[in-house]
Amino acid sequence: MPLLPYAPAVSRRKPATRTQSALRAEIAYRFASATTPRVTRFGRIYPGGSRYVCVCARNESGVFALYFFHHGAHDWRTYPPRGVGPSIVYWSVGSSARSAKAAPG
Repeated sequence: MPLLPYAPAVSRRKPATRTQSALRAEIAYRFASATTPRVTRFGRIYPGGSRYVCVCARNESGVFALYFFHHGAHDWRTYPPRGVGPSIVYWSVGSSARSAKAAPG
C-alpha cells in the first residue's frame, strides 16, 4: 500500500480577528494598559448562582483587585446581580432564663 502525503495541519487556534469577550473588554476598560491584570479567583457566588472573577494587577502604590460579576449573556459588571449579595441571616432561638444569664466573675 503506497504512503499518502500528510494533509496540512488544521489550526486549532481561533483567528485573531475574533471579537473580544465582554469580560476581556471590561478588564481592558478598567485596568491601565501598562499593568498586567491576572485572574486570581473565580467561581460561583453560591452553588448554581451567578459567576464571579477576581482580577488583580500591580501599580505604583501596590496591588489592587476588582471583582467582576456575570449579569447574563455578554454582561460583566463590578457589582453583583440584583438579589445576590451579602446578607445577614437572623433567626430567633428560644432560650431559658438560666442560659441567658451572664457567667459570674
